[in-house]
Amino acid sequence: MIWAHTRITTDKIRSVELLFREQAVSFDHTRQMLLISVVEDGSIVRLWVCVPEIEMLTSYYGFSLCTRADLPLAPTLVAGCPEQFGRIFQG
Repeated sequence: MIWAHTRITTDKIRSVELLFREQAVSFDHTRQMLLISVVEDGSIVRLWVCVPEIEMLTSYYGFSLCTRADLPLAPTLVAGCPEQFGRIFQG
C-alpha cells in the first residue's frame, strides 16, 4: 500500500473524501484503502491517503508520497475500512 499526504482547509475535505469513496468502491476489494486526518490549526487539516497503486495518486492533487513512519499517532478515520484503521492505529 502507498501513502501520501497533504495539508488543506476544512472546506476541501469533502471533495477529497468523495474521490476516495469512488476509488474505494472501484478498486478496494480487499478493504485496505484509508483516508485519515489530523486537525493542525483551526481550519487547516492534514490528510493522508492509502491506496494500492501509485497511479491512483494522480487523482489526489497536491498530495506527496510519504512512508508509514510519517503517519500520525492518533488520526481520525475519514473514510475506509474501520477494521483496517484499527489494525494500523489502534492495535
